Amino acid sequence: MKLKLDLHTHPFEATGFRQITPEIAGRLVARIRERGLDGIAVTEHADKSYGFKVKEIVEASYPDIVIIPGQEANVWPVQVVELNLPGDVTFKFLAHPGYPGELTSADGLHGIEIDNPLHSWHINKEKVQALAEKYNLMLLSNSDAHTVEDIGARYNEVSIEELCARARLQGQP
Repeated sequence: MKLKLDLHTHPFEATGFRQITPEIAGRLVARIRERGLDGIAVTEHADKSYGFKVKEIVEASYPDIVIIPGQEANVWPVQVVELNLPGDVTFKFLAHPGYPGELTSADGLHGIEIDNPLHSWHINKEKVQALAEKYNLMLLSNSDAHTVEDIGARYNEVSIEELCARARLQGQP
């Protein structure tokens, strides 16, 4: 089943709170619902533990909301988002291509952002489409939200099964 998912968000930075609480989770869920999304991926910079905490708290009170834990990692000269999916599957995609550097290898990647409102000034969409075709990468549109209001500014219509299948097809690094 296809879901509306924003796969690149930073709720820790968006809320400014170090601890995820039921109240903060409620604010995130309210925004997810306002945007008509089914869920988000929590992809803090180099900290995947926060996403797992958000998932645990949200699932306890809002079982209809999908939270995918992940992280945005520096893999010089680029940044890669890693999504922790069911069955110990990791889906990896290039975040905001062209910032901070250029892609030198697509090894281990399953997707690439073609739209990211925080970084639209340097994303060369023609180049991204060519890379996606060359390396069989899924094209993604995400908010890269650093505020609660920006969550869901961009999203994908995709199933969790499709993300898992793509990661399995291209192999797990």
